[in-house]
Amino acid sequence: MAATLGAVAALLVVAAIALGYNRLVGARNRARYTWADCDALLVRRAQAVPRLAAIVQGAFDHERETLTAVAEARGQVERTATPGGPTTDRVAAEEALGAATARLVVVIEGYPQLRAQAATDELITALREIEGDLRRARMVYNRTVQTYADRRDTFPGSLIAGAFRFAPMPYFAE
Repeated sequence: MAATLGAVAALLVVAAIALGYNRLVGARNRARYTWADCDALLVRRAQAVPRLAAIVQGAFDHERETLTAVAEARGQVERTATPGGPTTDRVAAEEALGAATARLVVVIEGYPQLRAQAATDELITALREIEGDLRRARMVYNRTVQTYADRRDTFPGSLIAGAFRFAPMPYFAE
């Protein structure tokens, strides 16, 4: 009888560990999936920015500082891009590119002759749509990362996460 009770207890412990592990894997996979949504939008933004920068560069050489900041931020994004989810460096590079792109749009808006070009206006509109979509995707991503962090950091998930080396995931600020 005692052996049967011990076997049932061991089975319950194994089942609890398996359930906790599967919940952590599910939360991590959802966070990676929502990162993929962000990543697709970030790629679209990265493709639009050089075209917009080329328009400004052709028209105004004295805006070189803004163009240099955009080029450097885009280069940093390319250097930090890795498959399999976000890294802290990649998130920081994307945030810098977003800020540089916003400054570039402000520069363009300051010159009516650039705004008068249909291509410029279309690019700015597309970029604003991408930024809006990215803002929403960031919110979803950050919520899923929060869920993952909650499961990873609370008991008994913290024991399982430590044993199976579930790493924290970075948040993606605006």
